[in-house]
Amino acid sequence: GLACLNGVVVDQEARTSDPSIFAIGDVTHRPVPVHGGAMHRLESVPNALEQAKQAASAIVGRAAPAAEVPWFWSDQYDIKLQIAGLPGEADRQVVRGDVAAGAFAVFHLAGDRIVCVEAVNAPAEFMAGRMMIGKQTPVDAGRLADTSVTMKAVGAAQT
Repeated sequence: GLACLNGVVVDQEARTSDPSIFAIGDVTHRPVPVHGGAMHRLESVPNALEQAKQAASAIVGRAAPAAEVPWFWSDQYDIKLQIAGLPGEADRQVVRGDVAAGAFAVFHLAGDRIVCVEAVNAPAEFMAGRMMIGKQTPVDAGRLADTSVTMKAVGAAQT
């Protein structure tokens, strides 16, 4: 049978332990490049779409597209929850925004790098955080928490 561990084990190209069989989506346990290649089971539509592109590229012998930062979303009535990255490596959290007003983001940091952002009704923070995770942009936690500092300025190169 196929190798399984919390799902069907696949490589970055969605290839299983049988090189002629590919698997994608919620059923797979796969490496996540932006998190050091650590194996995860990612259950989301964006993950399934990314894996489908990687598998199709491998099947036709083309280079795979660049790996994306894992991301998820859910709309719950008037709440939009958006998550990018995985918090497992984090050593602290930084909150940006107004929790009481229901518009905020929690950034999970490992050292000076964002590894995950969980945004509630804060799409700009989500998008900027997702980009900074992918680029491994160093950030200053104080500036990240300060809403008077734009997310663009937070992501600017540290001096």
